[in-house]
Amino acid sequence: MEFYDNIASVLSKKGINLTVGTIYDLMAIWKSWYRGNVNDFHYYTERINGTDVKCERLTMNMPKKLCEDITKLLWTEKTRIDLSNKNATKRLWEVLDSKENSFTVNLPIFIEKMLALGNGATVEYKDANNKTIIDYIDGDVIIPYKFTNGYISGMITISRFIEEKGKNKIYYTHITYHEYVNGKYIKLNEVYKSNTDTTLGKQLNFNDVFPNVKESEVVITKNPYFQIWKPNLANNFDTNSPMGISIYANSIDRFKSLDVKYDSFYNEFILGKKRIIVDQSALKGKIETDNNGNTHFVQYFDKNDKVYQAINAEMKEPVKEVDFTLRHQEHIDSINADLNWLTENIGLGSNYYKFDGTGVKTATEVISENSQAFRTKEHYQIIVNACVEDLVKAVCELEGIKTNKITITPDDSIIEDKNAEMTRAQLEVSQGLRSKKSYLMDIKGMSEDEAEEELQKIQEEKMSNQEAFGFTANTEIEEE
Repeated sequence: MEFYDNIASVLSKKGINLTVGTIYDLMAIWKSWYRGNVNDFHYYTERINGTDVKCERLTMNMPKKLCEDITKLLWTEKTRIDLSNKNATKRLWEVLDSKENSFTVNLPIFIEKMLALGNGATVEYKDANNKTIIDYIDGDVIIPYKFTNGYISGMITISRFIEEKGKNKIYYTHITYHEYVNGKYIKLNEVYKSNTDTTLGKQLNFNDVFPNVKESEVVITKNPYFQIWKPNLANNFDTNSPMGISIYANSIDRFKSLDVKYDSFYNEFILGKKRIIVDQSALKGKIETDNNGNTHFVQYFDKNDKVYQAINAEMKEPVKEVDFTLRHQEHIDSINADLNWLTENIGLGSNYYKFDGTGVKTATEVISENSQAFRTKEHYQIIVNACVEDLVKAVCELEGIKTNKITITPDDSIIEDKNAEMTRAQLEVSQGLRSKKSYLMDIKGMSEDEAEEELQKIQEEKMSNQEAFGFTANTEIEEE
């Protein structure tokens, strides 16, 4: 894209070599499919009776639905983040779910867009009011410039705003460098001014435009204050780029096939509806006189009723009914075949979705641990959990929260075999192959402190019951 190439050209003169390539053109394509209307596909011109007619193709908007549903597999409001003690955990969530950050609401939305665009970034910092802020940044406004084996240690983020002066527009571009090297997080801000939206333009004094924002900052830290998010997929479009790809990057043809058939399914009801063919002679009316002697012209057919189609031809019958047979089930079967083709390619397995003629529904509310969907969930979970852990480390450091452990417990309510896992764990505890503490942490999702507290309560209740019935710890109960 022209604007990204211009940024790369300007910054290269400063010794900053951005990795642009073709990924931003691709992200524009993936974004249009996520939005649900692709200009060169959903809007087209068709020649009908010698006239060019502008047409719009309907869409099932499967790219967005895929991203929504995979996000629900990876992160929900039931997902837990626990630190090494209750107070630290409580303080962490006060920051995460503050009005400014709304982590519980914003993170799933961010993950959904990251899956669609193939990239995203989170950045943590203290604002002018000393509040810890989390920025959720879309993938098409981040550009890497330092990376090793796919790990990005230097990137810029871009934001733009426009100032209107009469009929003219002035474009301001705010660029922020984020770099983590040798235990230092380096942040640098720049601002540029241009008369066109495709060029960076002239660099301005940053604090003249943003007087309350630090121009540069260096922090000695073990944790970078930014994270790059991307699906756990190889980039087969630009193998030299550290940037990720959309989860549906290799499924565009499948979306086209689905939308063509869905549009045809809709048109089947319009083109194949019942019609009554009427000869022009049958449309003639006559003069009738009512009881009061008034005369009226009466037409036997309502010309505004769409079921009647008048033709000027010699018909044996002046009125003839034409009732087309709708290919209803054929369309449904074809769409379901395409849905299976799509979900196999995405990694959700066949029969994950079902089209019933009214909409697409998830075939089942739970997934089996040996299913392809579960394996795909676990595959993507690696990257998501790693990014969340690094984000939490940065927030804890900014807030001075002390912890030596971060536990992320996913929402497993959608996993079909959870009950079997619980039964097996209970058996292991009874046979002495697993500790009760491990059971409470792994199966019940408790933190270490919560598990120890629960075990203490169980022990206290056990002692109280023994005392209530006159037993001591060493009393033996003999059977008669």
